[in-house]
Amino acid sequence: MIPVDQCEDKEWILPTRTGGYASSTICGINARTYHGYLIIPLNPPHFRFLVLSKFDDFLILNHEEYPLSTNHYPGAYYPEGYKYLVKFEKNNSKVIWYYNFGYSEVKKLLLVHKGYNAITVNYNATKGRVKICPFITFRSHHIAKKAQNEFFTYDVISPNHIDILFEGKKILNLEIDEKFELINTGYWYYNFLYKLDQELGNNYIEDLYNPFCIVSLANRISVHAYVGEKPKSYTEEEHHHMDILKLLSTAGKDFVVKGKDGWAIIAGYHWFDEWGRDTFISLEGLLLIDGQFTIAEDIIFRYLKMKNKGMLPNNFLNYSGEPIYRGVDVSLWAINAIYKTYLYSRDKNFISKTYQDILEIIDWYSKGNGIIFNIDNLIFHKGSPRTWMDASYDGKVVTPREGAAVEINALWYNAVKIAEYISKELGENSDEFAEKAEKIRNSFVKKFVYENGLYDYIDWDMKPDASIRPNQIFAIALPFSVIDNKLMASKILSVVESKLLRPYGLSSLARGDPKYKPVYKGDRKSRDEAYHNGPIWPWLLGSYVDAKIKIENNPIEIKLLIEQFKPLITHAIENQGYISEIFDDIPPYKPRGCIAQAWSNAEVYRALVAISKI
Repeated sequence: MIPVDQCEDKEWILPTRTGGYASSTICGINARTYHGYLIIPLNPPHFRFLVLSKFDDFLILNHEEYPLSTNHYPGAYYPEGYKYLVKFEKNNSKVIWYYNFGYSEVKKLLLVHKGYNAITVNYNATKGRVKICPFITFRSHHIAKKAQNEFFTYDVISPNHIDILFEGKKILNLEIDEKFELINTGYWYYNFLYKLDQELGNNYIEDLYNPFCIVSLANRISVHAYVGEKPKSYTEEEHHHMDILKLLSTAGKDFVVKGKDGWAIIAGYHWFDEWGRDTFISLEGLLLIDGQFTIAEDIIFRYLKMKNKGMLPNNFLNYSGEPIYRGVDVSLWAINAIYKTYLYSRDKNFISKTYQDILEIIDWYSKGNGIIFNIDNLIFHKGSPRTWMDASYDGKVVTPREGAAVEINALWYNAVKIAEYISKELGENSDEFAEKAEKIRNSFVKKFVYENGLYDYIDWDMKPDASIRPNQIFAIALPFSVIDNKLMASKILSVVESKLLRPYGLSSLARGDPKYKPVYKGDRKSRDEAYHNGPIWPWLLGSYVDAKIKIENNPIEIKLLIEQFKPLITHAIENQGYISEIFDDIPPYKPRGCIAQAWSNAEVYRALVAISKI
């Protein structure tokens, strides 16, 4: 038996590669608004809705009902299926529960069908029959919902096909294999408690509707639940043992989804949607390394079509997909992704098609657009938050960094050098970019370099901020490093290693800083105050390894970096191949935030591949 108080902290997730997913905890207790058997995108891949929360399920043996499921209500867990759970298994396409009731054993398997908004749940008992009672809702995956005037009905379309309707509109298809009896119920179940949301200060009480129960007439039964296109087959994919690189590669593909407007990358499960910055940072690790050039190019072209005064979308409105322009680094990361795509594909037609877009972005960043300002060849920005350190609550921006941010200007130099490189590849005159890049470098060194490495940003009064943060790593890690002096670069790397390098990544702020908060927990205010002020970010290890490879002369030292990744490798193996968004900066380094983050997977995978090639 797994203790019930441990169940709600141990989560699993099965992305469908549509933007949707199935997710819960190892005992089947839903502990977040984001937990459910089937979450689907209504505006693919955006606007995700929960339609099938879970099954309350039972073994019927000798006219008695024994529970498989468990729910958390205020002050109670009921029913108590967790008491019979003896083993739980998971990979990135299925989860399996094993129950022992003494006279009978039950194996329950939940499988997602990749590329479809569809799951299958199989039950196999050694003795007895199975009773399955679906819990239905229709709401955003962000917000738990109390019963109001919702009106759910169902239609029996054929002996084994049932449609679930909300306000007269079909929201879910259920198909049942094997013979069964259908028992009409029509019950509301009140006050499901979601423990993890309660801890975060979110709304955490939910009501769910049960329209009917399905009772098998034998000891086995399968229920297929889907929305939209029916899977071509319900067969289970074979999953053999994978080494860590294969595991990370396979899990990484679950962030790559096909939306109504083309391919997209989901930034993180459960709650993140598509984000431009995360997309371009993740592109190499999720797609290029494994030769998925066409998908990578499609994503790049889709974003380039949405340029607005040189800026590319930071994210999108859920219900409409309308782009939001906020990040001043997104376009610069896009240029970096274009360069990386070309290095892998050597497709000159691709860079020829993107060349004018690159020139247009460079031009807007050179002349400014009201948000971006070019002062003494450096990029300053107004408004916040506009960098990746973008936490805010109640109108307060936690890390404003308004002015000239160190990584923005490292990316700016890198983008201009890429423009120079691509111009040469296409036989165009590149002298203008070479001259511009040299001016940027000179200004950067003059403004950012100091005895402890690089300033984090320069404010609009030209006052530098000396906070020791990982953003300075990009000045030596990007393909074209704005810091080319080996001694200076080594000093920056030494600062990062001595002040920020941790077992699970780079800390977002050095210990001892007055703003330092190592633990990400509590309500929204507490979490956002900490978000970029101490917690460890695994995605930064990709750039750390890039910098190390550039500066370290001894290949054996590079190979030894694999030791740095052992905690993350263990974490990924235990977490279906996924890597969490952040970790606390104090032992036991508890994972926090999204349980599966695109750039964590992508950059750790990319870094391990780079080390393996040394």
